Amino acid sequence: MKRLLSALCAIAAFASISFAATPLKLSIWEKIAIPQDDSVNGLEIGIGTYTPEVKGIMCNLIYAKTDDCSGWQHAWLITFTKLFKGLQTSIINLNSSEIAGIQKGFFNKAVSIKGLQVGFINVAENMEGVQIGFINFIKNGPIPIMIIANAKF
Repeated sequence: MKRLLSALCAIAAFASISFAATPLKLSIWEKIAIPQDDSVNGLEIGIGTYTPEVKGIMCNLIYAKTDDCSGWQHAWLITFTKLFKGLQTSIINLNSSEIAGIQKGFFNKAVSIKGLQVGFINVAENMEGVQIGFINFIKNGPIPIMIIANAKF
């Protein structure tokens, strides 16, 4: 009994330690997560979730949404980001600010991207890099719409 009490005290003391970011987050939907941290440095997995900051891997079944991500963001259906560095993969990838890296999916959309878009339809307002796909649109590009490939440097 004394050992059990000591073990429980040690676990309680460890559980009360505050981490700046969690190394592992398991999410079912939005705020239904263990733990409910807003920052992940490691792995975030679930069904569909919003985690404001992820450094590492964010992998979800339906959707993955974040404000700031460095690493790999993946969902089977749709991903949403604001600031992103790394690899973003899904059927639909949406970015509302800046990307440095790669978007790979059926439909890719970014406001500003430095890197590569690979998909059936690729859309960017500002780009420093290459688009490869059936329809490629760079709003501020020298040739705004191209098939097969488009680029702006």
